[in-house]
Amino acid sequence: MKRQLYILAIATSVLIVSAMTSCKKYTCECTAYNQNTPEPGGHSTFTVKKKDKAKLCTDKSTQPDNYGNYTTCVIK
Repeated sequence: MKRQLYILAIATSVLIVSAMTSCKKYTCECTAYNQNTPEPGGHSTFTVKKKDKAKLCTDKSTQPDNYGNYTTCVIK
C-alpha cells in the first residue's frame, strides 16, 4: 500500500510540474529602429506562451523598408 501511495505521489508531482512548465509564458520585446538614426524608436512588450513563442514573437521582426524602418523582436 505504501509503495502505491509513493508511486501515485511521484506521478502526481510529475504531472503538476509538466503542466506548470507547459503553460509558462515569456515576455516578447519589440523595438523599432531606423537605419538613418542611431537611437531606437518605439518599444513594446507582450507575453507569449511557450509553445507559440517563435511564431508569435521572433517572426514579427521585419526587414528594413524603403525608409529604413525595421523592427526586431526578441524573447526576454
